[in-house]
Amino acid sequence: MEPYALQNLYNVILTEGNNRFSTTMGIVSHIENDEYEIAAVQSIGDVFVPGESFPLYQTYCRDVYNTGKTIALTELDGKPGLECHPLYKDLPLEAYISTPILKHGAIWGTLNFSSMILKSSPFNDSDIEYIESFAKRIALALSETP
Repeated sequence: MEPYALQNLYNVILTEGNNRFSTTMGIVSHIENDEYEIAAVQSIGDVFVPGESFPLYQTYCRDVYNTGKTIALTELDGKPGLECHPLYKDLPLEAYISTPILKHGAIWGTLNFSSMILKSSPFNDSDIEYIESFAKRIALALSETP
């Protein structure tokens, strides 16, 4: 798949995901050598930009990368929101859903949606299936690139 077509796919998925999950930010990340790079982003206020990178340990996606599993959070320790998360001080997210993106069977990055606004209801199984199907669409497109 050509880079333009891949970016277009990212944008479509990020728009659909933000609408579906009522989130304010969607990111496709690429992770390599413990470095988290934003491949595509859609957010209110342009908090992040494509190409920006961070050490993986400073991101909410570190747990998704380390476990290889989808994570969906709308509360921690019985409190609504994520203020109990160790990264909350630097990035005060209140809702977060993320899943790994695979390329040739290995974790290539993550697809994640988040919000700095409390979510009125928790993510459900249907939401998890939805984000995982998005990640599979990206994985398929990546498999067609060198």
